[in-house]
Amino acid sequence: MIDKETSEGNATLPMKEPDSIQEAVMAREYTHSDPPLGFLAVEVDIHRPPGDPFNQNTWPFPLIREKVTGTSEAQIVTNGNYEDAFIDRFVQAAIRLKERGAVGIITSCGFLAAAQTRLSALSPIPVATSALVQVPSLLAISPVNRPIGVLTYDSARLGSAHLLELGIDPSRVRVWGLSDDSHLRDICARGANYDADRLERELVAEAKSLVLQHPDVAAVVLECTNMPPYADRIHDAIQIPVYDVYTMGMWFYSGLTRRKPLSWKASDARDT
Repeated sequence: MIDKETSEGNATLPMKEPDSIQEAVMAREYTHSDPPLGFLAVEVDIHRPPGDPFNQNTWPFPLIREKVTGTSEAQIVTNGNYEDAFIDRFVQAAIRLKERGAVGIITSCGFLAAAQTRLSALSPIPVATSALVQVPSLLAISPVNRPIGVLTYDSARLGSAHLLELGIDPSRVRVWGLSDDSHLRDICARGANYDADRLERELVAEAKSLVLQHPDVAAVVLECTNMPPYADRIHDAIQIPVYDVYTMGMWFYSGLTRRKPLSWKASDARDT
């Protein structure tokens, strides 16, 4: 199985047409000649609409992908005790991405936070495994009595090991997971057809439940890489900051390839 960027089969996709890549590139001052961001793709056979990090239309800069074999949903979504051979498959794919010109790497599953230390040590270029890498910064800018909420694909398998790997105090995080019979888990684990309307309703409802149960959370991080297409709807519903792999990827890439904004170019830094 491989990731899909375009719809196939009976997927129901009532989504707005994205702006062209060229418009996005011009707005953010990137060009197609900029170095690409690398993407480690897992073997999950699903539709990947704009907003999903696998889809080139999500990003205003070039994206290149490498599939990592032996990475089914069951192999990735675990308590994080990955074997060395499993990690090595990601390292070999990271090496291939570097050879193809990638300047940094993101992945297609937030559960890989549990592999951050090992992949950072072994990858030849910077790697950010998960949207959860943003949590330490969010905690730093939030009041000490305000935890960060995490909406995850599976709260039974996302635990302290994933948080501690990133230097996160678990007591300052409120994890809320989708139910086992959720549409997203049916899509990823059981091959259900992708219904965008149903998925949007589900994710918005779960995010609202998270903040209803934990009204003190300062922000919500969407752990799963399949959630960002609906982040705007989630934000509208809960009215607190929402972060995901897209916000992480934009921050990550902006440091890997600095670009001077047009507004800066109007004057020299030495001007007074």
